[in-house]
Amino acid sequence: MCRIAAYFGPPMRVSHLMNDLPRCLQIQSRDARQMADSSIAGDGWGVGWYAPGNGPTPGVLKSILPLWADLNARDALPAIVSGSFVGHIRFASPNIEVCFTNTPLYALDDRIWTINGELSPWPGPLSRAIRDRLDADHEAEVRGATDGELLGALWRTHFRRAGGRDAGAALRATLREATDLARDHDGHVKTNVILADADGLLAVRYADDGPGNSLYTLASEPRWAGGVVVASEPLDDGPGWHEVGPDTLVRGDARGLSREPLGLERFGSARRGRQSA
Repeated sequence: MCRIAAYFGPPMRVSHLMNDLPRCLQIQSRDARQMADSSIAGDGWGVGWYAPGNGPTPGVLKSILPLWADLNARDALPAIVSGSFVGHIRFASPNIEVCFTNTPLYALDDRIWTINGELSPWPGPLSRAIRDRLDADHEAEVRGATDGELLGALWRTHFRRAGGRDAGAALRATLREATDLARDHDGHVKTNVILADADGLLAVRYADDGPGNSLYTLASEPRWAGGVVVASEPLDDGPGWHEVGPDTLVRGDARGLSREPLGLERFGSARRGRQSA
């Protein structure tokens, strides 16, 4: 599994989340406390951000080097200031190459997308089934072989088909369809998602079987300039971190932080019941 984190609020240095804090992503890349499969996520990193005055298009910087060993991260990230940004450190899934095209995160039109989790079985019939559901231009723009990139492409397709009006509804539809396809191939979906733009962020904790991966939120804390933070695990040891429950959608924007049921828990259970009958 990977570690992901996002911030929305008054502009601050991206390095605050990536490199500076006591439990920043750089520290987690060497010593993750709540990652299921390993304590090390050294297979690359990525960051996406929205620059003040630069409109809706995000900037993206990523590398196949471990975050702790990348001098570009050390030197460049303190110079990037943003009020909306997302970070990712990668622990590569088995049989998926460590290369630039497979390195999260991803710019999807004017959004930043990343996941922490897995779709299974992968690679193989599930990846082909998802590709078959994509709009042709979205399928053509997929460059790598990761479940995260293909799931993001599926979200793009759902979002456009729904008129581009509700990113959260498109995210629900994406996870529902991915779960349906995974179950058709005796697999599962266990993934957290962060989806951000210049005006806020969405995050999801979801697994079709079991509690899924850890996810935390923080809001209105002075040490974070009163902004909203979402992270796989706390980025410091201060107060205010709250664990997100399974099957939950989080929204963060200028109004603050809110949570709502994702509404897919029963769907996953129903799918399992039909298959075992």
